[in-house]
Amino acid sequence: MKNKESTKQIIIRGLATAPGIAVGPAYIFKPFAINMAELDTVAASAKAECEHFKEARSKVLDQLNFASKQSFESYGDEFSEIFNSQIAFLNDTLLLEEIRTKIYESNQSAAYAVTTVLSQKSNHFINLENRYFRERAFDIIDLKQKLILALFGIKIDYQLTTPSIIISENLSPTDTVNFNRNLILGFLTDQGGQTSHSAILARGLKIPSVVNGKNLSKVIRNGDEIILDGFKGTIIINPESETRGKYLELKEKHNQQQAILVADNTKKAITKDNVEISLLANIELPHEVTEVSEFNAQGVGLYRTEALFMENNSTPSEDEQFKAYKKIVKSLGSDLFVIRTIDLGGDKLIEGLTTKSELNPFLGWRAIRFCLDNPQIFKPQLRAILRASAYGNIRILLPMVSSISEILQVKELINEARHELQTSGYKISPNVDLGVMIETPSAAIMASTVGKYVDFLSIGSNDLTQYTLAVDRTNSKVAHSYSSFDPAVIRLMQMATIAGIENNIPVSICGEFASVPSAVPVLLGMGLRSLSVTPHFIPRIKKIIRSVHINSCIKLYDKIQTLHLASEIEEVCNDFIQTNVPELSFSKEDI
Repeated sequence: MKNKESTKQIIIRGLATAPGIAVGPAYIFKPFAINMAELDTVAASAKAECEHFKEARSKVLDQLNFASKQSFESYGDEFSEIFNSQIAFLNDTLLLEEIRTKIYESNQSAAYAVTTVLSQKSNHFINLENRYFRERAFDIIDLKQKLILALFGIKIDYQLTTPSIIISENLSPTDTVNFNRNLILGFLTDQGGQTSHSAILARGLKIPSVVNGKNLSKVIRNGDEIILDGFKGTIIINPESETRGKYLELKEKHNQQQAILVADNTKKAITKDNVEISLLANIELPHEVTEVSEFNAQGVGLYRTEALFMENNSTPSEDEQFKAYKKIVKSLGSDLFVIRTIDLGGDKLIEGLTTKSELNPFLGWRAIRFCLDNPQIFKPQLRAILRASAYGNIRILLPMVSSISEILQVKELINEARHELQTSGYKISPNVDLGVMIETPSAAIMASTVGKYVDFLSIGSNDLTQYTLAVDRTNSKVAHSYSSFDPAVIRLMQMATIAGIENNIPVSICGEFASVPSAVPVLLGMGLRSLSVTPHFIPRIKKIIRSVHINSCIKLYDKIQTLHLASEIEEVCNDFIQTNVPELSFSKEDI
């Protein structure tokens, strides 16, 4: 029951993870939590505890298979790989042996052994700075919880009786799909991020989602009225009637705008003065390829292959990688498929591969540097990509290149792999283009020369901004200094763009900057004609492209070159969007 004090309107800023606006009552979902201190630590009978674990594991495998089947029947195979990765983890022989060893040699109870081993695994990932890898820890925590529940014979109730906003500390993939989709208005979680599985599912199901990072699941109560703004990450608890009215209006505007954007999305991305722009999709999980056709992208401009390693928690074999690449490229038909080779190392650590910590991980042993020092890992990936090239239009993209020497070493490895495959009778495409990410200042400054050694360039605006401004983009203490609108960053992007034009090779941008509406006219004005973005941004970016003239974008770019502050440049770009695409201005409104 709410009292008068509790109904005061509270506005909190969180992280928007799936677009949309939700208004409705809160439903507090509390997954069962185990108290480690209350667990029996000692096994009365190691043999009995092993049998107990075996039965629990079998139950969880049944649950995951059922969830995968249920998801497939409701949503196609869009999300089934999420459950398959958990199933693969639970079938990992090394993991199973580790738990059995704890039970037999350390004489631990099954519950204590499961908790100990899986907590170690999840702690390893949750302490990483890279958000994708950190969010995989929640999948392991979810598995641990399922095993504990199975060991104790406890079931969870997912029944909703009225349309509600689900609020929880965290949501596992299974939790997300177990609720009745027709009764879910939105998701608000304490933990997670853009690449957490609940966020991926929310975007796929078109449900607004926000991560609060402030333990609101322990503050909000069942029935509290909530507003979630999945565009800006705003959370409003017990809104005043005026606020509620404004958000209902925004929601209606959004619905109307979405309908228009979706209807227009079948049209080509052509400016008012007839310049066609290539719009590609960024993906990191194989099932996301379905969004490429859903949002009418012209192919995949960036496939981040680290997820393959993360999902298996080990190095996938050449065959496993080949099957993943082949599946995607076949589904794309003749459309472009750009595969970025593994960007491991630094903060992206994998047990048994990159466990060595470094003082400055982002300047350290990562990406192409790690790959060239580990040809036993890198070469199988190159072989797998070349084998998949027989099935479509594949390009190879190298991350964090900072010298010509690195490109030459990769070319030698590719030639070796190609010769080995041809000698063994494999079919491969005779022409697989090689490109580099322009994401270090050295690569940008030398882009004109780099362009002579490769077939295409792709600007990685996130790292380029980080390295140009010497600002760690994961450090909240210096986050205010991170801006891709900074004139130094924009100048380096232009150098890369001109290098592509001078060398007559394609140049694209695949960083987050390409998804920022006010940045799009600037990128067009500097000469870029290919953008690769998260799929659900495509209708909005296409709307902007179809609303502007290239000449006006060039004038905008000329104007911002006279400005010296990132804030000034951003303001001018925002004004340009509001003048030329006023239909998008609703998402700028604030309460």
